[in-house]
This record gives sequence, structure tokens and C-alpha cells, in this order.
Amino acid sequence: MATATHPLEPTEEEKLWRVLKALGNSVRLQIVRFVQQHPRCICNDILLHLPNDVARAQSTLSQHLEILRDAGLIAAKNDGSATCYHVNDEQLAWLHEKLSGLRA
Repeated sequence: MATATHPLEPTEEEKLWRVLKALGNSVRLQIVRFVQQHPRCICNDILLHLPNDVARAQSTLSQHLEILRDAGLIAAKNDGSATCYHVNDEQLAWLHEKLSGLRA
């Protein structure tokens, strides 16, 4: 019996779905905006600047950051004991291109 194989790389539709799902959460959207305005920010900076109505548990923020990294929207780099974040401009440009194509 043959089994279906899945490609290692997601399709364009899967990639778009993953990015849109990541941005569909208002907290993650706020995180992306904060990181875009504060490149090389660290997790504690993000945590301190989230609105008061957002859960401030470190574990919750870590989950949001992981989803954003998995979607390719942000990237992380270790700087000693700190992890610095920056927005993946190439992924945002790709998203802009895909969303612009929806108008056609």
C-alpha cells in the first residue's frame, strides 16, 4: 500500500495561511508592530510594552513569539543571554505581494 508523501516545503497557500493565522491574533499583531518599531528588542522589552489587558506571562509571550517565528514574520538572534528580535522584511514583502494579488 502506497502512502502519500508530503513535500518538506509548504505550498504557497499553506505559507499564506500560516502567516495570516499568525497575524490574526491581535497580540501577535501588536508584537510584530512593536518589533518593527524597535529592532533588536529583547523579550522583556516586548513584555513591558504590551497593553495592560494582554496576559503578561513569559510563557504566553514565548508561545506568541514561536508562532511568529514559525510563520517567518520575525527572526531571533542570541546576543549573549538575551534573544533579540527583528521583523523579517522579506516575509512582509512576500505577504504584501500575495495580498495585492487578491485584488486582481
